[in-house]
Amino acid sequence: MNLNEKRDEYAKNLSGGQKRRLSVALAFAGRSKVIILDEPTSGMDTSARRYIWELLKTYKNDRVIILTTHFMDEADYLGDRIGIMGDGKMMCCGTSMYLKNKFGVGYNITFVKKGNEVDSKPII
Repeated sequence: MNLNEKRDEYAKNLSGGQKRRLSVALAFAGRSKVIILDEPTSGMDTSARRYIWELLKTYKNDRVIILTTHFMDEADYLGDRIGIMGDGKMMCCGTSMYLKNKFGVGYNITFVKKGNEVDSKPII
């Protein structure tokens, strides 16, 4: 987890990102078959996020990992199944490809130029 230099520190003295890495390591330490992670990469820089992603990909075999995230790229990369919640309810669930095929992959915006002005119309 790249925490060797902090092995003699108390957890309370670690930075936020270091605490998150420690928490992920502790979740895997017991070799549990089910691991629940609540926003494991929140507040991390891009390289630290990618490090955690690769760790989760490597150690997910023979386990069920349930994680919450606000990052769709994270859900897309890590999730075998993705559930999207709204107002405290499950709104949809499926594989990344299923969700993309059913709901699309983003917004399309068309700009039409009229004289010197530009009008924008979102197409959903």
